[in-house]
Amino acid sequence: MSIQTNQAVEYNLAPNGDFVIGNYQQKKTFSSFLSGIAGPHGIPLWVFYVNRGQGIASFGLGDKDHAMMEFEPANKAYQNVPTKGFRTLIKTLKTPQPALYEPFRRVQAGVDTKMIISLSTLTIEEVASSLGLKTRIQYFILPEEPFGALVRKVSIRNLIKTPQTLEVLDGMPIVIPSGLSNQALKETSQTVSAWARVYGLAEKTAFYRTAASIADSTEVETAETGNFFFSFRSTEEGNELLMPLVEPELIFAEDTSLDQPLGFLRQELSTFAGFQITANRFPCAMGAVQKELAPDEELTICSVFGFLPQIHLLPAVRDRVLAPGYLEKRQAKAAALHDYYADHCLTVCNDPRFTYYTRQTYLDNFLRGGFSLNLGGTGKKTPYYVFSRKHGDLERDYNYFKLAPTFYSHGNGNFRDVLQNRRCDNFFNAHLKVTNIKTFACLLQPDGFNPLVIKGTTYLLTNQAAKELALRQVAAADRARLEQLLSKPFSPGAIATLITAEGIKLSTPLPDFLGLLIEKAHTWTEADFGEGYWIDHWTYLLDLIQTYLALYPEALTQLLSTDQTYTFYDSGVKILPRSKKYVLTGDGPRQTAALSVDPAKTEMIEARADFPHAVRAEKGHGEIYRTNLLGILFTLVLNKLSSLDPHGVGLEMEAGKPGWYDAMNGLPGLFGSATPETMELLRLVRFLDQALTQLATGAASAGGQFALAVPTEIYDFYQGLAQLLTAEVPAADLPDRQSCLRTNQPAPEAALKYWAAASTLREQYRETVFFGFAGTEQKIAGTDLHAFFRKAAVKLETAVAAANNRENGLFDTYYTNLPVEYRLTGELSPDGLPYLEATAFSHHPLPLFLEGQVRALKILDNREAAQRLHENIARSPLYDQTLEMYRVNADLSSEPFTIGRARAFSPGWLENGSIWLHMEYKYLLALLQSGLIDEFYGAAQSTLIPYLNPEVYGRSILENSSFILSSVNQDQDNHGRGYIARLSGSTAEFLSIWAFLSFGAQPFRWEETKLCFAPQPFLRSDFFTVEPQEVKFQFSPTHSETLNIPANTYAYRFLGASLVVYHNPKRGDTFGPCRVNIQGFRLRTAEGKVIELEGSIVPSPLAEEIRAGMIPRIDVFFA
Repeated sequence: MSIQTNQAVEYNLAPNGDFVIGNYQQKKTFSSFLSGIAGPHGIPLWVFYVNRGQGIASFGLGDKDHAMMEFEPANKAYQNVPTKGFRTLIKTLKTPQPALYEPFRRVQAGVDTKMIISLSTLTIEEVASSLGLKTRIQYFILPEEPFGALVRKVSIRNLIKTPQTLEVLDGMPIVIPSGLSNQALKETSQTVSAWARVYGLAEKTAFYRTAASIADSTEVETAETGNFFFSFRSTEEGNELLMPLVEPELIFAEDTSLDQPLGFLRQELSTFAGFQITANRFPCAMGAVQKELAPDEELTICSVFGFLPQIHLLPAVRDRVLAPGYLEKRQAKAAALHDYYADHCLTVCNDPRFTYYTRQTYLDNFLRGGFSLNLGGTGKKTPYYVFSRKHGDLERDYNYFKLAPTFYSHGNGNFRDVLQNRRCDNFFNAHLKVTNIKTFACLLQPDGFNPLVIKGTTYLLTNQAAKELALRQVAAADRARLEQLLSKPFSPGAIATLITAEGIKLSTPLPDFLGLLIEKAHTWTEADFGEGYWIDHWTYLLDLIQTYLALYPEALTQLLSTDQTYTFYDSGVKILPRSKKYVLTGDGPRQTAALSVDPAKTEMIEARADFPHAVRAEKGHGEIYRTNLLGILFTLVLNKLSSLDPHGVGLEMEAGKPGWYDAMNGLPGLFGSATPETMELLRLVRFLDQALTQLATGAASAGGQFALAVPTEIYDFYQGLAQLLTAEVPAADLPDRQSCLRTNQPAPEAALKYWAAASTLREQYRETVFFGFAGTEQKIAGTDLHAFFRKAAVKLETAVAAANNRENGLFDTYYTNLPVEYRLTGELSPDGLPYLEATAFSHHPLPLFLEGQVRALKILDNREAAQRLHENIARSPLYDQTLEMYRVNADLSSEPFTIGRARAFSPGWLENGSIWLHMEYKYLLALLQSGLIDEFYGAAQSTLIPYLNPEVYGRSILENSSFILSSVNQDQDNHGRGYIARLSGSTAEFLSIWAFLSFGAQPFRWEETKLCFAPQPFLRSDFFTVEPQEVKFQFSPTHSETLNIPANTYAYRFLGASLVVYHNPKRGDTFGPCRVNIQGFRLRTAEGKVIELEGSIVPSPLAEEIRAGMIPRIDVFFA
C-alpha cells in the first residue's frame, strides 16, 4: 500500500479533511446525508442531499411520515431537486430590464460550482463571473436544542468593482405541513392538500400543519404539531426578520411547474405586506430582501426550518435564534460535537486520506450501531447508546428508518447490523465491558434464532429505595411529575425531554441523574420479531466475545460461567416442523410458510408488566429463567448442529430467510442450505472446546469439577444429539488434533439418517419449550461437554471438507436441496397445498460466492492453506481483473430466477456480481487474521475506498458505498462507481482492520497470572509520518487541543482515553522478518507523571491503568 496520489482535477481532499467536488452538478450523481446528530440534548432531523441543484433533497423529523421536504427516492430526487428543492432567485435591478439569475439551477458556461462535504456541514458555492456574483450556501442541523431544526445560511457577494442592487428571494417552493404521511403524499396529494394550513404570519413566522387529522374515522383529532419556518437578514445593526412568503402563486404565478418565478419577475416581493392564501394548497417557505451591494460586500440570509409540538413555542424559538451570534455559536458547536465523536478514532499517519477516512468511517459506523455515552458522575459510568438508526436513505428507499425526536435519541435497527457495527466498540470505550455481549446474547431464543428489529433499551425502577434515591435529586415541587414517569418502564431520552420541557430542577447535572437512574434500574432490550429468522445472525456474537477477550483475557471464566444473569428471549413466533412447511406446489416440492404467530403465546408475553420477552419457568408462568453465557451458546450449538442439511454440509434455511446474502431470498423455499454458517458453527465449537480447558482448570484449582447446569429439556436435546454423534464418530476415532479439510466425505446414507433424526429431536425440543422451560435442571460434566464438542467438530470439519471443490480449491457457499423422493401425508396447508414427507434430496451447489471463501479463511488450520485459498480466488471469477477487486459472486445466469432477487439483477449490479464492499472488506480482514499481511497490503491499494480514483468512484473517497459496479456490467462508463451511501457493514470491517493494523489482535495478554499491555501493530513503513504534524484534537464537546505529532510516527486514540504514539525513527515495517520491534514505553499519567519502561510490554499494575483509561499518553519506541 505505497502512498500514491489519487487526486482528480475536480475531486479534492482539503487539508482540514473536507472533501471538495468541483462543478458537482456535472459529475456522476450520488446521494448522501447529514449525520442527524444534534447532541445528547438535541433533537435530530434526517436530512438527505444529492449533487444536483442546491443539494438538499428531503428532510424531516423522525421518519418519512414527518417530512418537511417530501422524501423521494434517489432517482426522482436527482430530477426534482433543482425545481422542488431549495431555490435562490436573484433579480439584478438593472435598467432598462431587470435580469433574473438563479444560482445552482442550471449548468451554464462561465459559472463554476463546488460542493464541500464535512462531518457536520454541507456547503455549496457558485461563482458567476459574468454577473460578478458569488453565492455560498451552508446547511447544518441545529445542535443541543429542545427542538429539531435545519439551518440554511445564504451569502451573496459582489465580486465586481461597482455597486449592484439585488432583490433576492430564497427558500423552499413547496413545504409539507405536519400531519401528512408519506403514503398520503404519494397517493392522495390532491385530496390532502385541503387540510393544509399556515399560521403565525403576523409574527413574521410560518407554522405549517393540517387543520385536523386526515383519517376518515369517527374520531377526528385536533392538530397541534407543526413544521415552522422563519428567515432573517444579517446586518451590522442586528438581525432583520423577513416576512414569510407562503403562497406559491405570489412567486410563480401561472407557472405551476415551478420553473419560472413569473410573479417575482413582475413585482417586488421584498416589501410585500399583502394578503396571502394560507389554506387548501401546499404552501411555500420563502423570504425576500433587496439591497445594494458595494464592491466585495456580502448579503447574508439565514433561514431556520424545523418542528415544534405547539405553535405558542415558536416566538420564543424565533427570538432565541435571532440573538446576535447565536447561529455562529451553534454552527461551531455542531462542528465540535462531530469532531469529538469522530476523534474517538483519531488516527495520525503519513497519508491524510487514511487519516480522514478512518474518522468518517468511525462516525458512519456508529450512525448504524450507536455511539456509547457514559452516563453518571465521577464514580460509576453506565454506557448508554445513542444516534443509531436503520440504514434508510434515498438509495435504500425500501427501509423504514427512524430517528427518535427526543434527547438521547436513537432509532430502530436490525439485529445483525447493530451487532456487527458494535464489534469494535470496546476498543473505543473502556467502560463498555460486557454490555454488548449481554445485550445480544439475551436476544437469542431457545430455538436458536433471534428477533430482527432492535428498538433500544428500556429501564424500570423496581426497587422503592432506588426510586426514592433518584427522586431526592429532584426539587420537591417537581417530584410528583417525575415520579409518575419513573413508576413505569422508561427511556433516558423520555426522562431528559420531560425534565427540560417542564423545567424540572435537579440537584445534580442531568447526565449524572440519568446515570443514577439506569445504574439502579432493571433493564431489557426492546425488540420485535420483524419479518423472519435469518440463519446467520448468531454468527457475529463470537466476534464480539473475542474483542472483549482481547482486552480482558483473564475474564473468560467470569464471562462464560460465573455470571448467571443471562436470559433467553421469548417470542410468540413458532418455527413450524417439516410436516407443516414441506408442501407440493405446481412447481414441485417447496418449503413455504415456515413460521406462524401463536396467539396464546403472544397474549402471555403482552400481559407481562416487566421483562416481557424473558423466557420463564413453569411453561411461561413462573420466574424468569437465568443462566450463564455458556448455557446460551451451548443451546445455540445444539439448535444449529441439528440443522445440517440432508447431505450433512450446509446449515438449513429452515425459517423462511437466508443468511448474510439477503438477495438469495428464494433459497429457503428451495430447501436451501449454506456453508458459511457451518464454518461459523465450527469456529464456535472450537472456541467453546478450548474455553472448557480453562474452565476445568479453574474449577480444579478450587477443589471441584466443572459442570454446566441446563434446563432438563435442553439436557434431553443434548443427550439425543450426543448419541447421534457417537454413532457417527466413536470416541476411538477422535483425532489428536482438529483438522479442517478432512479427506473423508460424509456418507450420503449416514448424513440423511442424521438429518432425519436430528431434525426430529430439534422439533420435539422446540415444541416442548415453546411456552417456556419446566424449571428443572440437569448438569453436564465438563468432560462430557468436551467429548461432545470434539465429536461435533469432527462432524463439522467433514461437512466443510465436502464443500471444498477439488477442481478449483474453493468452497461452495449455497445449495438447493430439493426433495426427489417423497410421499404426501394427506393433510393440506392453509393455502390448500398438500403437505409432504421427504425421504431423499438432490444437492445442487450454486456458483461461487466470496462469502464462502471469507468464512473458510477464519477456520483454516494454517497460513499455507490460507495462502492457497487466496491464490485460488485470484484465479477465479470472484476476482475482477479489470478493477483489481473482489466480486460478491460469480455468474448466476445458469440458475433459475427462483433462487432470489439477485438473479433478476443485471450482472455487476447490486447483489449480482458487484463489488459488495461489506464482503470485500470482510475478505481483507480475513487476510490479516490469517497472517497474510503482505497479501492484504497488496489488495488494499485497489480495494480500500480512500485509495480509489474519485472520478471513477464518483463520490467522496471518505465515504463507503454498499456496492461498486463491477466490470461484468454492460455499463462500461460506470465500472468502479460506488452506489448507496455510507451506512454499510463495511464500516465495521474497516474498524476491525484499523484495530488489527494499529495494535494487533491481542493488545492485552495474561502472562503468569498478571496482565500486560503488549501491542503488536502490523503497519507498513509508509504509514509513519515524514514531517511533524499539528493535529487538532477535540478532547471533549467543549474543549480541543493541538497535538504536535513528530516525524516518523503513527498515532491513534485507544479505548477512548489514551493517545498512543509509535516512534519509528528507522521507518521500518512493524511486521515480517525485517520488522522493527518495540524497545520501550513512556507513559504519562493524568497527574503529569512520566514513567519510562524498557522492553516490549507494559506490566501490571500499569497495564490495568491503561485498560481503565487512566493513562492519557503512551509513547511506544521501536528499534
